[in-house]
Amino acid sequence: MGLGTVATDDRGGLARLWLILTIAALVLRLPDLGNPVIDLDEQMYLLVGSRMWHGALPYVDIWDRKPIGLFLVYAGTQGFGGDSVVAYQWAALVAAIAAAGIVALIARSMAGARAAVVAGLVYLVWIALLGGRGGQAPVFYNPLVALAALLVWRTLRDGSAAPARWAMLLIGLAIEVKPTAVVEGVAFAGLALMASWRRDPRPGAILREGALLAALALAPTFVAAAFYVVTGHGDAWWFANVRSIFLRHVTANEPVATRLEGALLVLVIPLAVGLLGLGALGGRARLLMATWLSAAIAAWLAIPPYYNHYALPLLVPVAVAAGIGAARRGPFLALLGLAGAALLVVSGFPHAGETAAARRDVARGAALIHRYAAGRGCPFVFQAPPVFYTAADACLPTRYPFASHLTFAGERGAIGVDPTDEVVRILRARPPVIVTAPPQGDVNPATFAIVMRAIAIDYRPVGTSLGYTIYARREGS
Repeated sequence: MGLGTVATDDRGGLARLWLILTIAALVLRLPDLGNPVIDLDEQMYLLVGSRMWHGALPYVDIWDRKPIGLFLVYAGTQGFGGDSVVAYQWAALVAAIAAAGIVALIARSMAGARAAVVAGLVYLVWIALLGGRGGQAPVFYNPLVALAALLVWRTLRDGSAAPARWAMLLIGLAIEVKPTAVVEGVAFAGLALMASWRRDPRPGAILREGALLAALALAPTFVAAAFYVVTGHGDAWWFANVRSIFLRHVTANEPVATRLEGALLVLVIPLAVGLLGLGALGGRARLLMATWLSAAIAAWLAIPPYYNHYALPLLVPVAVAAGIGAARRGPFLALLGLAGAALLVVSGFPHAGETAAARRDVARGAALIHRYAAGRGCPFVFQAPPVFYTAADACLPTRYPFASHLTFAGERGAIGVDPTDEVVRILRARPPVIVTAPPQGDVNPATFAIVMRAIAIDYRPVGTSLGYTIYARREGS
């Protein structure tokens, strides 16, 4: 068999691999396409991204603590017109396929074609089980981290410095989507410096390479910070991206342990099979996977309160390792398949009718908001999802439209203003509509008391949507 035949077979195998993963992604994700309420976070990212097209500047005109890269991703999805929800979810589907494909390529390079298919499928199934059905931040940055890992793997195998340098730039982009990617970046940089030491053990050469890798990883953040400094909003960028992260606190009533237990229950089978796969590897492959998996676990555990989607980045190395474990130890392939199928059934897949019902309910709420707010001012979506702002194409009464910033006890002192003062300011503007629900979880009692008092005096219920009550301001009040 000549080299040309091998290359042709290789291309054919890769094409089949990508086809399998694409079909799997479509089957898993198309039932949710267009669902406007998959996750609260995504509703906020979409709101910010869409308002950027109308001149809103994140951290200044509309506030959240996520890096600018995530908002740019969402803004980019809105540049083609059409349904805004469908647009970002198509982009998320493409990102999921890309990440699964790169995961598969890593597994393939370490353990062959069977491991590749299993690894890619594990990734696609388990992100759907851990809050990644739509466009959570890791869905978009996991491909960057996965590609960075593949490039570092090439540096470890071949000794060339160039792949690892490109990897650090990819990590820098990932950090601008979710800062916890810095943990994996440090791990990858350590591996790259180990390869650098093998090439040239002189301390000066290693220091120079380390400085270059750090500069590449930090470059996207420096660009973002520089933009805000030049435009006169450096303080706003610093507070949202750095200070506010450490000011937000986990309250005693948050079910942190329960969330961790739930995520571990979902992860236990692929993680166990992955550890077997890790044991089957040797040399530099084991070094890469052990380092990467350890870094991903550390990044996951570093930032409470451990919502299920916080575990999504962990699935990239877990999927690679699980694919290798299942390929080399036959019975574990069946175990993975049964576990994935059972968990999908328990999760409600394929969520029949959920998307259509959600779209109808949101449209009904948006129509009510528009009816009572149009021409009268900005509605106030208080204890309710930001999808109502987007669906009603409504103006914002505050630069803090994400409900938790004003309603959650853990956000007091963490958003740059006193939530109570901000709620009082909003109500003084006499919003024509308030959308809210009874308090749930560990809420800020002061802001709730103020809003409930205003509703009792000046508002009347006019309908419900998604379980939230829509109140219109009484005539003459």
